[in-house]
Amino acid sequence: MRKKYFFSRLTLALALILCLSRLSAAAPIKVYFSPQGGAEAALVELIDNARQKLDIAVYFFTNRNLAAAVKRAHERGLKIRVVIDGTNESDYSKGFYLRKYGVDVRYARGLPKKLKKSRKARHRVKKYGIMHDKFMVIDDKIVATGSYNWTASAENWNRENLLIINSASLARRYTREFKKIWETTFMK
Repeated sequence: MRKKYFFSRLTLALALILCLSRLSAAAPIKVYFSPQGGAEAALVELIDNARQKLDIAVYFFTNRNLAAAVKRAHERGLKIRVVIDGTNESDYSKGFYLRKYGVDVRYARGLPKKLKKSRKARHRVKKYGIMHDKFMVIDDKIVATGSYNWTASAENWNRENLLIINSASLARRYTREFKKIWETTFMK
């Protein structure tokens, strides 16, 4: 009887260890912080390991290393769609750089605000909110999201966070949101 009890406890312990090692190996969620907390390197690795497609929606995109990784993914034949906020693009934006190499880059705004009179009051000017999202869906199964802007400032000076979540169901929700944004984009 004691032998049977010992073996069943041993079997249970081994099964538990095996399950826990599989859970930790899968690591469904990873978190990074900046400045210099590995967020940029994690994003580059995700992009470099992508196999089919990337949907990227970012408020500001000025990071050279991330732009180079997106370009490499495009050269490998991935389907890539990038949306950047269209209200405030700077000279440092990587939108032009990526478009130059054939990446499908578009611009979006937030929702329309009330019409306001121009300074000269001759006509009304439509004002918009901003497209402030910061997320990427990789191969319809991984989501990278958080406050992390795709900028040099985010990597070197700002306090930001990045979550990488391995979840096909969550990726589907983000893909639906990306589609809504994509349908309202414009090109520059």
